[in-house]
Amino acid sequence: MNFRALSSFQFGLLAFVLLLVALHFLPEQLRSVLEYHRAQPEQIWRALTGHLLHSNHWHLAMNLAALVLTLMLHQLYYSLKSFALLLVCGCLGISILLYLLSPDIQIYVGLSGWLHCFITVGALLDINHKIQSGWLILFGVFAKVAYEHYQGPDAELAALIEANVAIDAHLYGVVCGLLLGLLFVRLINTMPLKNQPQL
Repeated sequence: MNFRALSSFQFGLLAFVLLLVALHFLPEQLRSVLEYHRAQPEQIWRALTGHLLHSNHWHLAMNLAALVLTLMLHQLYYSLKSFALLLVCGCLGISILLYLLSPDIQIYVGLSGWLHCFITVGALLDINHKIQSGWLILFGVFAKVAYEHYQGPDAELAALIEANVAIDAHLYGVVCGLLLGLLFVRLINTMPLKNQPQL
């Protein structure tokens, strides 16, 4: 791989993926310090780092695949700075909602909640730029989350990832995505753009 040919955004994404993999292989004693843990709200870093951990290899692989797919759809909208801002704000927002509204979730790990945020923001940016598939993506995400809450967590998926599927985090991801997406749309509509929209 020619690292000199990578843009700052692509280099940042590569570093992010490597960080996720590295965190996955930390000793359990260190991982336990980084998990979202409801009983320790004073350890504020957990509200961010918990989203970067995964329960097992399958959990990590599925979230990385979803991240790559979403980037294929929407990476043209982001700079490294805006991607990092969306990551931090989305993860913190989801953690706050988990703490306030989901007292039954004591420990949470995984990027899936934020991925729901990420794809929701991308769909809103598509819609803002008159890309009709954005509506399809947005309604698809709504339908998925609604079905999860109607049907309940997927037992087979839970067995695969060796953890309960935190469907509340998916819902909160969409809520954060709607709020952050509307903010991003407003920023895009009030700043001069190059050939492709990018924050």
